[in-house]
Amino acid sequence: MSTIVFEDGVSEMLSSIENQGYYLGANLVSSEVANSLRMHMDTQYEQDQFKKAGVGKGASLVISEDIRKDSILWIDRQPKNIVVSEYLAFVNGLIPMLNQHFFLPLKDIELMYAIYEKGSFYKKHKDRFEHHQHRFFTVVLYLTDWQPGDGGELIVYKENETITVIPSAGTFVIFTSETEHEVLPTTARRYSVTGWITDVPIGLTFL
Repeated sequence: MSTIVFEDGVSEMLSSIENQGYYLGANLVSSEVANSLRMHMDTQYEQDQFKKAGVGKGASLVISEDIRKDSILWIDRQPKNIVVSEYLAFVNGLIPMLNQHFFLPLKDIELMYAIYEKGSFYKKHKDRFEHHQHRFFTVVLYLTDWQPGDGGELIVYKENETITVIPSAGTFVIFTSETEHEVLPTTARRYSVTGWITDVPIGLTFL
């Protein structure tokens, strides 16, 4: 039995993206599954597998802690963790549906673990780079046992509205990668699996 539970269904997700530019859902994974993934991430974090996140891509990548202060770990194409493997398969399964609905040439997804320690943030930005425009959709699965006051909310800036996403365990959000967004400062550790659906095949390391 899969650990991924998509309660709303693909048609509602596609309709929401078409009409609003984003989809926001809850309970994609249970609190127990989220807790298991947090422990998995903590183990790798303590083993220094995570690296400071940078700004830009490829040769233009730089570490700039005045813009972002999270730490990341890219996920292999064949992840050993069963939940992450099922989540990767779930997102890959969205690609042909997005292609058909929006007449797009999407081909692959890149995924990473992201941890925001207390005081971390990511200022307003877009995920689609000016000189590397292969990211079409940003997808995030939150794993945080979030409590009021923990901070780390995702703010998505649309033309006529601002959406606040609480990063609580099981919350799933997808939006176009050209959309401006930011992560507010955290007061407690924040966990997510973050990814991008692209129009080019991704290499083994995504780097």
